[in-house]
Amino acid sequence: MPLLARHALCYLCLSFLGTAQAGVGENPEVESVFRLSLGPSCMTTAPDGAWILGVNQAERPRFRAVQVRKSGEVTAFPNEKMSADGSTSATPLDAIEGVQADANGVIWILDNGRRSETTPKVLAWNHDKNNIQLVRNLSAPAVLPGSFLADLAVDPDSPFIYIADPANGSDAALIVLDRTTGIARRLLQGHPSMMPDASVPLRANLGSVARTRLDGTATLPHCGINALTLDRKSTWLYFTPVQSHRIYRLPTALLRNPEASSEKLAAAVETYTEHSVSTTSLTIDNKNNLYLGDIEGRAVGVIEAKNRDYRVLMSDARFIWPDGLCFGPDGLLYLFSRTQPATAVGSTLSRTPVVEHNMFRMKPLAPGRVGD
Repeated sequence: MPLLARHALCYLCLSFLGTAQAGVGENPEVESVFRLSLGPSCMTTAPDGAWILGVNQAERPRFRAVQVRKSGEVTAFPNEKMSADGSTSATPLDAIEGVQADANGVIWILDNGRRSETTPKVLAWNHDKNNIQLVRNLSAPAVLPGSFLADLAVDPDSPFIYIADPANGSDAALIVLDRTTGIARRLLQGHPSMMPDASVPLRANLGSVARTRLDGTATLPHCGINALTLDRKSTWLYFTPVQSHRIYRLPTALLRNPEASSEKLAAAVETYTEHSVSTTSLTIDNKNNLYLGDIEGRAVGVIEAKNRDYRVLMSDARFIWPDGLCFGPDGLLYLFSRTQPATAVGSTLSRTPVVEHNMFRMKPLAPGRVGD
């Protein structure tokens, strides 16, 4: 397959993939759109149809985020000065874990600052005007020394942003940021809906990234609250920890109220449904069907609003870690995943695999909000 885009300044190689016969375990209804040499951490789509991808900080990339244009050109996002390693910008990016586009052409960026131990922040980039619209730094008590801000959901109907912080597990919490005032509140720290569920075993792909404690038991880093999404009327915030078999939800009317007590918030947490998978990604369509990346099943699953039951929507052998669920301008559901390692680099004696990362797309039950 020809390489259609290789930008001299960029962190990756990008290959566009044409239609090909499905391999063993590959679902012909799942289309591979393009292949990346480094792993994304998050993605959204810009008003002009370009894809915005954060780059996994574990890869230690040259650029913290990139933009893939319709032409196939790959460039630093939002620009090289802000995104490059060793940036001299007054507002440099460090470790991007969440991006979301809104209807006004603004790309909201969650920078958790953990690559270089800088102050975490939320930044709004006006894609049409090509400038920074807003920056909100996050500090104590909203964030802790062990915080690892993992995802964000931008409320289009109010000035609030909801942020997942799995932290160290027992201190996991939800952060609510008022983007008008810059005030951020840390809520429900240590509540069962925020923390990893020790009764959920670490299996399959989860076990491959688990860490062993001194006592021999296993733990998954940052396995508290991780994925979150808002319904289309912004009435409910849905969320789940990675190590959990439950989807929870909270009424946003209560989250927006700074006078709501901890007790009232805790009492309002609802178990929306129970299922049998672990996930780091959620999104929702216009009919309130929830989609999640099924890590253990190498699948994308759906929880239909009509019955709240989980079922596999599409499974595929290439979905080693399905993540980044997002609706595109064509009404299809997109995601990215690490795929099977290719041949080793260099000689046959080399043990270093070439790990590939693909963006995929598939047909959902109903379209959803573009970029979300």
